[in-house]
Amino acid sequence: MKSALILAVLLLSIVHGSRPATAFLEEESNTISVYEKVAPSVVNITTMTCEPEFFFCPVPPQSGSGSGIVLKAEGLIVTSYHVIDKAESVQVTLSDGRHLKAQTVASSPGDDLALIRVDPGERLLVEIVLGDSGGLKVGEKVLAIGNPFGLGQTLTVGVISMVGRSIRNDGRIFKNVIQTDASINPGNSGGALVNSSGELIGMNTAILSTTGSSIGIGFAIPVDRIKQVMPGLIHNYDKLLGWMAALLIVFWAVRKSRRV
Repeated sequence: MKSALILAVLLLSIVHGSRPATAFLEEESNTISVYEKVAPSVVNITTMTCEPEFFFCPVPPQSGSGSGIVLKAEGLIVTSYHVIDKAESVQVTLSDGRHLKAQTVASSPGDDLALIRVDPGERLLVEIVLGDSGGLKVGEKVLAIGNPFGLGQTLTVGVISMVGRSIRNDGRIFKNVIQTDASINPGNSGGALVNSSGELIGMNTAILSTTGSSIGIGFAIPVDRIKQVMPGLIHNYDKLLGWMAALLIVFWAVRKSRRV
């Protein structure tokens, strides 16, 4: 009788102590929910670049890849300037599988930021939620989502390794960037670095590596810097559209007066 009771207690402890296959730890649930929230706001970017000689391409255009972050549901996307620099064509792939042509709106090479635009039609894009990078702490959990090596919608997880870094990249010095150990590889540039609430805190832009791939030292432009730069780029874009509209009106009026 006593042995049977002991066996029953052991069986109950095994049943209650084991974790069902469908259950997740709290940390896992957070990671999953953040990914599902943010992934639709991160796009894959494919570019075709040509280095012309006497106005002709001596070899087939070279392809490149990167990532982008949806700022406006109507089609405005921010990415790294070096992703679209010298690109003859830019194509965006959305999380729902749509492939859309993109046009470069404006850029700030000194900040490695660029604004591109797509026409999503009636199916608007999913805007990312902008966070705050002013109060980031070393050790804080971060998640990186992007398009490394052309493998879209890829998630990596890490922590903030340091804040306020200054780095040199392609001859330019970027100050006050975020350092993270979340795996960032070629193609992640322009992708999102978010906190455990799914808020954008930075845009992945560079890595320090002797191999060309991640060794756990990646850098992101703080979202506060993006907030500072983007309104100016958008304003210049709207101003350009205004001038174009005014010129079209003048052109139409001149043609009409000639007909009269």
